[in-house]
Amino acid sequence: MISPTRVVFDERQRHAKIFLINSSQEYKTYRLSFKEKRALPQGGYQDIASEENPMRLSELLRMTPKQVRLAPGERQVVKLALRRKKGMAEGEYRSHLFFQALPNGQEQGQPGGGIRLNMIMSYSIPVIYRQSTSLPQVEVEQAQILRSDTGLYDTVAVTLKRNGNASSFGNLRVLWRQNQQAQWQQIALTNSYSIYPEVSRAELKLTILKPELLQNRRSGQLKVVYDGGSEYTEQQFAERIFTVSSGQ
Repeated sequence: MISPTRVVFDERQRHAKIFLINSSQEYKTYRLSFKEKRALPQGGYQDIASEENPMRLSELLRMTPKQVRLAPGERQVVKLALRRKKGMAEGEYRSHLFFQALPNGQEQGQPGGGIRLNMIMSYSIPVIYRQSTSLPQVEVEQAQILRSDTGLYDTVAVTLKRNGNASSFGNLRVLWRQNQQAQWQQIALTNSYSIYPEVSRAELKLTILKPELLQNRRSGQLKVVYDGGSEYTEQQFAERIFTVSSGQ
């Protein structure tokens, strides 16, 4: 367990703490390092070399400790210290703190001819610092209900457009109503959703939580709402209503 799963330094903050908890039933050793990643429009990341990320934050961060060994249920505080440079360019700086669980070595020389699968888990979290950035501007370009091979409407495809030199962060909701007299019903949701500065147009597919609501639809309306979270709490990035005709 890692908490928080995202770190954002503001222009006055210089230190941050991350809690690493061994929730397994055996001793675990974790190695910590920084990685550079590029966000992809369809979601996820691509690992890149350091020189490919001119806005990397890793060279401005100090981390302690860099390796820990935890007993079952034990926790460790990982401390980050930010050292700014003079004359930094405006924009959002980001690197990813990488946690890698190392093998215990207990599988060495195991008797017998059986096969033992040893899962080595790793996880990374974004670490962000914003230098004189503006509020990101987000628009909902498109929303469409997709039919699966089974004939059910079980996915909503949403396209978002982002402008500005900072990432957005929040919860994306999709609601449906049969007509203007009906109440909105939430049919899809994704939490903690970011659009990073290297992504100008994001595409995502959300699973419909209640496909039965759309099973016999003829027409209706979709509403997509992108609400800010964390440092963007009480900020709504975007909202748009789409009319769904019977021919779609």
